[in-house]
Amino acid sequence: MAGSRTSYHRQYYRKRAMDDLRNTIKNLRQDIKIFMQSPEGIAYKKRKQKAYAVKYREKNRDKLNKYQKEYHKLYG
Repeated sequence: MAGSRTSYHRQYYRKRAMDDLRNTIKNLRQDIKIFMQSPEGIAYKKRKQKAYAVKYREKNRDKLNKYQKEYHKLYG
């Protein structure tokens, strides 16, 4: 009988631990959402977008220059 009792306790605490993890994840997601809507979060998002744009332009410099030249020929 002792084996079934310890098994029950193990299952109970495992379930409780998983519930705690779910709540932690839920709270973290909510905190991130609140932060991203704050002025600091908006500034952070803009900084990340600018950094991404700089990396993209560096990576695709040739393609962008080619596009600009073609655009200038057609509409410039």
